[in-house]
Amino acid sequence: MNKPKKNTIQVTGSVQRSALASPLRLEILGLFTNPEPLAIADMAGLMGRTAGSLYHHVGILEKAGLLLRTGTRPKGKRHEALFRPVATRIEYEVTPEDEDVVGHVVKALSSAFRMAERDLAAALTNSNSRTEGPDRNLFAARIHMRASPKLLARINKHLKAIEDLLAAEATKTPKPSPTDEHLSLTMALLPIKGRGRDENKEGQ
Repeated sequence: MNKPKKNTIQVTGSVQRSALASPLRLEILGLFTNPEPLAIADMAGLMGRTAGSLYHHVGILEKAGLLLRTGTRPKGKRHEALFRPVATRIEYEVTPEDEDVVGHVVKALSSAFRMAERDLAAALTNSNSRTEGPDRNLFAARIHMRASPKLLARINKHLKAIEDLLAAEATKTPKPSPTDEHLSLTMALLPIKGRGRDENKEGQ
């Protein structure tokens, strides 16, 4: 087993895998873009939902060891719990022979791409979407390529730079700015060879 990376949780066991198979629970984890903890009321406000609709899902994430309680804050005459994720990065260790783990990983990533589908549909009708320039906030593409080892290394270098940039931002506590934007970024680099004869005929 590889040594876990800093601020990374290795997903183990069916409880964690099942918790991550829900688009809603993935969306909850995605709300934590800086070190500040969030109450369920905060999450609900960011997601446009009622707090009551999130208690069950937050409880599942907490039970799975993916969210931690970090304290409380006053709210009227009572206190509400504050949460933060145990890590900014979640990784699966997958072997092709382990069909159960493979199935859970596919479910989790399928949930992420269903969220991206909803984000794309909303972005295409958003008057604030920009498709050109350094402040571009809407870009989507699916690209098939034949990559030499040298090109693949360059691609991975750029993907790593994006990961490092976002990970560094997640450790900061920036002051909110009127120019800040909430964005989603979903990426997948996947080998096509070997996915099956019938699927390889797709698009021919």
